[in-house]
Amino acid sequence: MLFDVTNDFKKNMISKQPSNKNSDPFSFIWIVTILVSIVIVICIVGLTINRLYTYLNQRKKQSKDISYSISRYWRRQFASVSFDSVTPSPLINNNNDKNPNSQTNEVTRIIKSSFSWPESTLINQQNEKDECSSTISSSSLSNSSTIEHINEPSSLIFSLRWNEITSSLFVRVIRAQNLFGYRRHRQPTLIDSYVRIELISTNNDNTQESYQSMRTHIIKKNNHPMYDELFEFSNIREINDTNKLSLLFTILTYDTFTRDEILGEVIFPIILPDGTTSNTLESFEVTFTQDITPRHKQLSNQQLGQMLVSLCYQPIDSTITLIVLKASNLPRINTTRLINPYFKIYMFYKGQRIIKKRSTIIRSTQCPVYNECFTFHIPDNDLQNIHFDIILFDYDHHMKHEPIGIFSIGNNTNEINQHWNDVCHRQITKQIAQWYQLKPFNIFNY
Repeated sequence: MLFDVTNDFKKNMISKQPSNKNSDPFSFIWIVTILVSIVIVICIVGLTINRLYTYLNQRKKQSKDISYSISRYWRRQFASVSFDSVTPSPLINNNNDKNPNSQTNEVTRIIKSSFSWPESTLINQQNEKDECSSTISSSSLSNSSTIEHINEPSSLIFSLRWNEITSSLFVRVIRAQNLFGYRRHRQPTLIDSYVRIELISTNNDNTQESYQSMRTHIIKKNNHPMYDELFEFSNIREINDTNKLSLLFTILTYDTFTRDEILGEVIFPIILPDGTTSNTLESFEVTFTQDITPRHKQLSNQQLGQMLVSLCYQPIDSTITLIVLKASNLPRINTTRLINPYFKIYMFYKGQRIIKKRSTIIRSTQCPVYNECFTFHIPDNDLQNIHFDIILFDYDHHMKHEPIGIFSIGNNTNEINQHWNDVCHRQITKQIAQWYQLKPFNIFNY
């Protein structure tokens, strides 16, 4: 009996003791897991920082000699000597046209082969590299050197080669010089640029027709970009009027978040070989250097479009009704896309702006139709001191709206306005319409 009581007491004591066999291994595994996780996280962070530091050092070392292309590969820049307007390169064997090692891109028809560069380019490569590195720095530019480069005209260097057998024109875009991008209220900055090449023909009514269009890759953060890309315009003999052909080079800035802006253009007339004219294309590669015409200067020299406006004066009500019917032949301002035109009407009385009205936005067109009516009250029927300014804008969702042109209607304008005189002074109470030519807009007047 005593022996049974003793055994029961031992069993009770054993049952009351904590079960270390089950709890201790479980806690130990959790601690080891947490420590291993911390070590792994520290290793990952360390490797990331190390790779980032190595990458930044490589970019700093290579930024002077390398530009990044949108095709996701690094291309070393080839320096070039200064080219004259017409400097033929050495004669090239025509057998290179049949080189099986040539590679053609089916989308953009970019051809990479061995006949493109003159030997003088490779000889002067080191000298040009030293010159570029001493004048342009990707990290910082002094004020004096920046001003000097801005004052220098922008230029585009390209070469042409004609193949009579295939009726093809080979165009090599070599590089551009002194491209400085201007932003509103900012200093000139490094830009991302590319070149669009178009084969165009000028019609009898001075309108341009585009046949083929191609473009280079994007060179990032470089005001002296080296493109070095070759393009082929084929079957040119099949064009009806080959006497009015020209190459249009458009230099644009690339922006990921907003629209691409046009920096300038180069229009180069081409004459197909006929055996008599000296200024013709050759069977060997000829290099040209052309100044880039800024976009705002080119627009000031060409037609900015017209707007059709109808007027009606009601002397009894002291009101004048202005109807904007439509616009035509509007240009593209600093962009490659179709514009979104709208206009604003400013009414001036004795030189003071008293009323402003705005139209709706017509999307993606160069010939918008508005048919919008606006009625203005004339103070004291004083038509002698009334005039209207109509400004046409290009609407953009991301950027400030770009003005296209302006014209004025009224007595206080610098030009004689027969339309205004017919409507107001002859007391004709019916709508009279007339076309108005848009003129360059001066932002400092508003």
